[in-house]
Formats: sequence, structure tokens, C-alpha cells
Amino acid sequence: MAASVPDRFSCETIAGDGAAFGRVAHGPGRSGSVARDGKLTAMLCGEIFDLEEFADDKSAPESAAQLILQLAKTDRLDRLADVNGQFCALVHDGGAHRLSLITDRLATFPLHYWQNSDGLVFATQLLTLLADARVPRRVDADALAQLFTMQRTIGCITPLAGVRAMPAACIMEFDAHGSRERRYWSLEWRAPDFSLSEGAELLATAFRNALARQTSGSNVGLLLSGGVDSRIVLAAADKGKMSSWTTASYGANPELALARELAGMFESEHHALIVEPKDTLQVLDQTVMESSGLYPASTPMSAFLPDVGTHCDSILTGHGLDYTLRGYYLPARFAEIAGSRTRLPALRSISSRPTGADVLDNLRQGPPRSTIERIVQGGRRAAWWNGLAATMEETLAPWLNSNDPYNAWDGFILHSVSKHYAFTGMMAVRAVGDLRMPAFDNEVFDIYLRMPPSWRCSGRMTQLALERLSPAAFRMANANTGFRAGLHPWLEVSALMGRAALRRLRLLRRRAAPSAVQSTGSWQNVTALYREEPSYREHFLAIRERLDGLSFGVLDHDGMRACIDEHLDGKAKHTKLLRQLLTHDAWVRTFKIDSSVAAAGS
Repeated sequence: MAASVPDRFSCETIAGDGAAFGRVAHGPGRSGSVARDGKLTAMLCGEIFDLEEFADDKSAPESAAQLILQLAKTDRLDRLADVNGQFCALVHDGGAHRLSLITDRLATFPLHYWQNSDGLVFATQLLTLLADARVPRRVDADALAQLFTMQRTIGCITPLAGVRAMPAACIMEFDAHGSRERRYWSLEWRAPDFSLSEGAELLATAFRNALARQTSGSNVGLLLSGGVDSRIVLAAADKGKMSSWTTASYGANPELALARELAGMFESEHHALIVEPKDTLQVLDQTVMESSGLYPASTPMSAFLPDVGTHCDSILTGHGLDYTLRGYYLPARFAEIAGSRTRLPALRSISSRPTGADVLDNLRQGPPRSTIERIVQGGRRAAWWNGLAATMEETLAPWLNSNDPYNAWDGFILHSVSKHYAFTGMMAVRAVGDLRMPAFDNEVFDIYLRMPPSWRCSGRMTQLALERLSPAAFRMANANTGFRAGLHPWLEVSALMGRAALRRLRLLRRRAAPSAVQSTGSWQNVTALYREEPSYREHFLAIRERLDGLSFGVLDHDGMRACIDEHLDGKAKHTKLLRQLLTHDAWVRTFKIDSSVAAAGS
């Protein structure tokens, strides 16, 4: 498996009696550590930020792996519930011939494994796993349904049949007697013990403490947009502590200008990363490999991140703050006026006992159901939808059956963060540097767990925390809306709907981008890009001709072919389906997947 490691990476391999494993890093000494003591070996990928909290009478552990080793030796691995960091780890006991695999509290660092009677193979990335010839390269039918419907997998399912993803907060032991799984922490929400205003103050303090931890070291960078999440990260850090990096598809982009102004406000050296929309196709295969075949939320990240990685050892991002503190995926109410649909900062009513199918219908991020019906073979449709609903029911049961089932919507994402479709860009960060996410710092996350769903859906407490961190940043425009970042959520809704009405009456025009394939935001206009950019059109036409090898006895060739034609001809908008087809095709090609009929659910 070490032979599959790119030349620019370093790889440390360890061989023992009946076992061999290794740790890969993107640079010497980065992204993890190794510790040994007699017959015990501990390895860790990622970082732990509070080693001093685990000091004994003599000193704190010298490294994160040393902490894991100490906890294992003293049978205290359950203390991992208190560890503040994002990581995965292993402990190998050579004497007992026992291997323990460990994920962090939210599985922010994925860990995949395959096992048969001859042995166990595991890796953080699926492509590395496939370097072992014993691992089958077959598609899992259930995963195929999840990917095309939700642009992600859930539970322990992976795109590869027989390969499992380890759950969050999990310790799995493998030895001659079999395997055993135990959880050392569970995702549970609590009633708040503070008011909204008090919570904002607590949150501001938690952010400052988190940034003190996560800006340690040298050459620290922040992926800075013009939105709220990365702005909070910048405001909570010491001035001048890190550089800022903002991407756009053209130099005069208004979001880029806003980010530059924000960086200057906090004495952060700002760098613009201009990515031509057409250049994103060149990095598609690499993005899909880094994300283990999951839908890449943003291929531009793989285009610009290598530049960031040459200057920054550690890269911070505001990722996760929208779907935790700001309740982005909670079932909100919507209003539609003058053809414009606007999300309201209030929860909509749900059943007192919602089902997995209810969450599925609300959180289906992929194509519309009518489109999916067209691309699934007729005899497979019932199994497709029934399997999805059953998996959602099983995975989300702890929260669906709780006193506050709204939390099941967040549980959909947080039961295994690295599977969420928006997280795939974070894997591209890990390919070039150490990824740091203040959203999942224990202190910040604990406050989130004490916020009722209505507070999260409103987002007001997070706004007020920003005001306490930086009144100036609170007053500046939010690139996502153009209105002041601190504008009360209900006033912002009124402003958005009023602007939509003025546009409908042609009394106000949208800001124009230089071309149809660009946008005034960070990314490109994907719908137009697929239709108008010659390299993308040619790529889709090539996919159109190899659909037989992409169907696996589940997908309907004619339905997929018709959807491609309709989009390219401008007769319909199938952007999400085409993005998934791009991912699916790249995964099949780069992972050299067996083209036979998909295997039954794993």
C-alpha cells in the first residue's frame, strides 16, 4: 500500500509479527505522530490541541500519539470523550496481536476498513485501501442510491461493496477472537442554561479560546470568504496571527473585494486566488480521489489549495459553523413572493415522531425526485426508495426518537461529519496541510449542543457573538446577501423579499458577472459552465457514450442520456444530476471499478 503514496508525501511504515501499517503525511512531521512502548504502538493522523490537560505528575504527553498510548496502557481510552481535536488513531498490541482503530467524536477524520478471513485492511482514503489487491472494486447498490439521491453516503456504508466506514466516537478492536465495537461518546443535545444574550457572550469567549488553540505554530492561513463563518474565525484570532486566502473566478469580484477589506481590518496578509471556471475540470479526478468518491461540493478548492499549501502548514476554515450554530439544514419555514423563495429564520412544524423518510424528503440534496425516477431502472425504484428510508431510519433513530426530533436533521450531518457532501472540500485541504476547524473545537461545540433548534435556525446568537468579537465586522456587508452581517434575521428576510420584488418589477438589476460561467460569489455558475464551456461539453458527451459502464444494473442509460441532452441543449436544468455524473464517472475511472452489476447492500 505504501507504493500508492504520491512522491511528494512522506510515509512512515511499521512492520511487526503478522501486521504492517504506516502513516502518511504531506510533509515531514506533519499531520500526526507515532509513539511506541514495548509491544504497544500508537499512531495518529490529525491533531489534538489540549495535551496539557492530560498531564500526569511529571509532564504532559509529548505528542498526540503519546497521549493515545498512555490512555491505552492505563485502560482509559474512554477519556477520548474529553480530547479536543480532529483525528483518527490506532493502537497495536504486538503481544496480544490486537489492533484497535479509533475515530474522533464526530468522525471528522474518516477511517475505512475491509476484512475477511485472511486479514484486515484499513485506510483513511478508499484509494489507498484499494492498493491492497484483496479488496474488491465493486459498487455497493445502496451507496449508489444514496450518492445520486443525497450526494453522500450515511451510516457505515461506503461506495465500495464490503468496505465499511467506522462510526464516530468509536473504538473497534480486532484480534483472533473477532471484532468488537464500543462508543466512548454520544451526540446529545441539552437544554440551555443561559439566555440568548448570555450565550452570545459565552460563544465569543469560546471562539477566542478555540482560535488561541488552533492558530498555534507558524505559517497559519485562513480560507476567507465574504460570508459570516470565516469572518467569525478571523475576528476571534489575534490580529496578524494568520494570512487570508480568498478565491474567485475574476479579479473584480465583489466578494473578493469584501474579503480583502476584512483581512486589512484584522492585519491579515491577504491573497487572491483566481480560478478560471474552465480550469476546474482539470482537477476533477484529483478531487474525487481525495474525497473517496463522494460528491465534491467544490472542485475549485483542489485548483487553488496547492498554492495555499506551499505557504501554510496549517489551514483554518469556518466550515461547519453554518450547519451547527446557524442551523442551516434544520427544517425551516419558507416564504415565496414574486417568484422568489426565501428561507425564514423559524422552524416549520414537524411530526412529534418523524421518520427517516421525513428527513430524507427534506434533506435530499441531489436532483428532484422526478429526475431520479427517470434515471433508475424501473424494477429498481421501489428498492431504491425503501432502502434509503430504512437506512435513514436506522442511522437517525437516536434523535428521531428523542424528546426533540428536530435534532435528527443535524444528526444527519453530524453522526459522521466527513461523509457530508459539503465536507469533501475539507479533504482537499488535508491533501496540502493540516486542517483546523473551530466549529468542532470542544468548547465551541459544547455551546452548540446547549442551543435549542429554534435558536440555531434563527442564527441570531451567532450574529451577536460576532458583534462582541468585532463590532466593525458585524456592521460590514455579508457577501451572501449584500446586507449588513448583523442585520436582524427577520429584517434581513424583509430586505431580501423587497429586493426580489424590485427585481421582479425591473426596478432593480442584479450585479452582472463578466460572463455567464462566472458568478459574483466565490465560485462559478455551474449550470452555464456545463452548457457553454467547450471542454465540459465534450466531457459530458464522452460520458454519454460510456453510460453502459456506469449503470451497474441499477441506473437507466436512456434516462441519463436524455437528461444530459436536455441540459446541454438548454431545455432543462439538471445541474445536480450532471455534477453527480461527473463524480461517478471520475470515481469509476480513477478507482478502476468493476463494471458488473452492483453488489447487494453491504
